[in-house]
Amino acid sequence: MILRNSQSLHLPRRQRGTVLIMAILVVTLVAGFAIKASRDYQLSMARAEARWHGAQARAYLSGAESLAIYFLELDDNPDVDSKLEPWAMELPPFPIEGGVILAEIEDASAKINLNDLSGNLDMEDGNPSDPDRFSSAQKHFLRLLQSFEEIYPLSQEDAIALLEAIKDWTDSDDEITGFTGAETDYYQSQDPAYRAANAPFTSKDELRLVRGFTPELMQLIKPYITVYETGGSGAGLNVNTINPFLLRTFNNSEVLQPLSPQVMGQVVSENGEYATMQEFTENTGWGSAVSGELDTEYARVTTDHFLVTTRVQLGEQRRSMQSVLSRADGDFKVESRRDVYDYILNLERAGMQAGQAEAINNNE
Repeated sequence: MILRNSQSLHLPRRQRGTVLIMAILVVTLVAGFAIKASRDYQLSMARAEARWHGAQARAYLSGAESLAIYFLELDDNPDVDSKLEPWAMELPPFPIEGGVILAEIEDASAKINLNDLSGNLDMEDGNPSDPDRFSSAQKHFLRLLQSFEEIYPLSQEDAIALLEAIKDWTDSDDEITGFTGAETDYYQSQDPAYRAANAPFTSKDELRLVRGFTPELMQLIKPYITVYETGGSGAGLNVNTINPFLLRTFNNSEVLQPLSPQVMGQVVSENGEYATMQEFTENTGWGSAVSGELDTEYARVTTDHFLVTTRVQLGEQRRSMQSVLSRADGDFKVESRRDVYDYILNLERAGMQAGQAEAINNNE
């Protein structure tokens, strides 16, 4: 009897403990669900904001491209293109709410187009150094490769080997060109193994994959090369817009070596542009620099293609896009667009902070 009463006294207390434990579990579960819901909501909001800013950034890039086309259309003389024209002037940063836009216009013909180097390299007499074996564009590239004699010396034979490797990278077969070409068999022996593209270049960074193009050599030649499609017609070098360093790649068609560095300052146009190729060839500086007739087959004073690079920073979004524009009868057409991932917009370089850009917009 006494034992029964004792058990009845302790039973409500046990129930109270059980209820307390259940209440703690319920509170814990509710708190966990609340934390998860809050985290999911914040993540969803962050994703939505990123998508919104991404869509905005893409729209701004498209607008900057249209602005670049507007500047190009201001050119009233398509027979001559030079750095004296409005499109060649450095465009100032354009502030937007929460960020900034930059646009840069380049003459695509101001650099050697890698896709102009894929011509035949047949050897009729077995001489790999025969100048008649190479196109004018290929001769310019051979001279460029040999123009860094003090930093990265390459012999004429070394330069030809690199050109033959480029030919094999872009042609459609697996037959080795000359004595020093490289096809898929060579690239399959690398670690990691890969295949030759057997197609035109899609970017100049792709050249890093071609046999012989070391990081050091790429760093030297990258400012003087570009990649875009020209429809098989070839681009040519615009003598009014090229970097003066590329003047060393001009020479007699029978000579595969570059000119001396001194020639660069001798043949720069006094008024900033050449109106015709005749003016270029008649520059007195060539007389002492080139023995014989100057090869101008890969040269011109105008261009049909422009590279437009647009960059935007909006909040945490940083986007860059490069467009290739072609010009025909005064009309511009976008040939291609690609995202550029090797550039991060620096607002300090643009001359303002995001807050300053927003303040400018607010004042307007």
